[in-house]
Amino acid sequence: MPGRGTLLVLLTAQTLFFAIIGLALWVLSGRPARSFVTFGSDEFVAGGLLAAVLVVLAAATFYGLPKLAEYLVRAQADNFAFLEKPLPFPAVIWVSLGAGIGEEALFRGGVQTLAGDYISAPLAIAFAAALFAVVHFAKPTVAAIIFAIGAVFGCVYWITGSLLAVMLAHALYDVFALWYVQKEMHRLRVFAAKEVSNDETITE
Repeated sequence: MPGRGTLLVLLTAQTLFFAIIGLALWVLSGRPARSFVTFGSDEFVAGGLLAAVLVVLAAATFYGLPKLAEYLVRAQADNFAFLEKPLPFPAVIWVSLGAGIGEEALFRGGVQTLAGDYISAPLAIAFAAALFAVVHFAKPTVAAIIFAIGAVFGCVYWITGSLLAVMLAHALYDVFALWYVQKEMHRLRVFAAKEVSNDETITE
């Protein structure tokens, strides 16, 4: 497992890579690079409102359905192994910003936009959301949730035309989700359980 500094550098590099590919697909579609991301006050408001709705729904699910929440947390143990050493809150924000910027640039700004030039908007949204779910290498139930969230981002992007709005919403939602998952993984001693399991496998 890479150290915290190395991990943040790798995640930042991934953000830049995703953003560059997304911009390249946008330009390939014949659109000017300068219009890839715009910065209107209404876009900030839309992103903030969408984030608030997603966080409220997630919080209601996590705290209202604790058994489901525990299942979802445990199901993501392998993908979130880097949380075994807890990230400080500024690092949680940095990782979340990277995910919001890079993933939305690639999947909504790039893939969905280019696909939408050749297939219907609903199919383009579904295609981008499916790729979005696949790259998270999640278990089926978690992947279905990721697909649904990606579809929501795709619909908002299609309706508003604002990449900034979905980037902001994605990042703010991830701040809450990553903070919650990290907190619960340590409360449930998910990583300790994995260590015991590994030790038993070795001794057997």
